[in-house]
Amino acid sequence: MQRLSRAPDIPKELPGSTLNDILNGKRERLPDWELVASFVMVCRSHAERTGLPTGPLGTVEQWQVHWRAARTERSRPPATGSYDLFRTPADEAERRTTRTVARLVRRAGDGDAEPAYRLAIIHVLTGESAQARYWIHAAIQQRHPDARTFADHPRPTEFAAQLSFSYGQAYEQEGPAKRDIARFYYRLAADHGHPRAAERLRALRAVPFGKLLPAPVATEAESRPP
Repeated sequence: MQRLSRAPDIPKELPGSTLNDILNGKRERLPDWELVASFVMVCRSHAERTGLPTGPLGTVEQWQVHWRAARTERSRPPATGSYDLFRTPADEAERRTTRTVARLVRRAGDGDAEPAYRLAIIHVLTGESAQARYWIHAAIQQRHPDARTFADHPRPTEFAAQLSFSYGQAYEQEGPAKRDIARFYYRLAADHGHPRAAERLRALRAVPFGKLLPAPVATEAESRPP
């Protein structure tokens, strides 16, 4: 991206260290507009060169609207209270979720098919259909073994919810350090009616007040997509 940003029509060179900090959630302040515009232009240029669709990326003009809205939001007083599900301050819960997605985006950009596949699942469950199409297309190009099945599935939301629950199980079984990521995937599945995901969310939410129930072990039937 740094190399592509040196093109004469790009307003600002993108330093690798700066991009790394932003995409990993290490910087909380809003990037300046020239950096955002350059990032969008480079992404679109790369997509055009590699045959990926540019529509889901949005235009520079659309991103400027988002950037201005974010700048206005940052000028407001910080919200108080807590995020009920996570028992965590709202801004910290947001950072954790953002870091999870940012890591997937970075790895997908390096050509890893599994993060692209997971990003498609996440965007299906958050209702962002254009982004979901982009990432499933990327997963197919990167030869993920299940990407074509996902793309052709007659009930993609149900399919994605079951997979999201399975990811939650896997992260929960890795121990407390991965519990926030497990909650993230369980929440996506529970929002689309997955009953066992809702059960695990209730159990995790009760951790400060009692003993955590053991993470569920997927059965052979549950480990297979619907």
